[in-house]
Amino acid sequence: MTLLSFFGCKNEPICTVNENNAGKEIYDLDEATCFIALKLKKKKSDLNLIHDALLAEMNYMEKTGLTSDIPNPESEPESNVELNINQMVEYALNEEKVDLTKEELLEVYDTEIEYLIFIGVVDE
Repeated sequence: MTLLSFFGCKNEPICTVNENNAGKEIYDLDEATCFIALKLKKKKSDLNLIHDALLAEMNYMEKTGLTSDIPNPESEPESNVELNINQMVEYALNEEKVDLTKEELLEVYDTEIEYLIFIGVVDE
């Protein structure tokens, strides 16, 4: 019986995502971090690394002009700036010094797309 309880604790989620946020089109950094960690079956100790990767992404997007303070970007004309994921990974590694490998960063950023679909910002 003790053994079963021990394994039961190991299966506890490291964090939780509020399912009520589905489709709300509001990006929450902490929720995105948790969502990605759960999807990738990461440990609690990985949460800070994922958070750092997402912060690096935000900084990269701001630096390259991909972000806007306007709440509804659909009303804005299309931008000629495109997200280059390889440049973003290099930025995260070299400028932000995120302590993940290139492959891990790509995995985080790829999984983030699932979060964007979850909140309704991106179509499948």
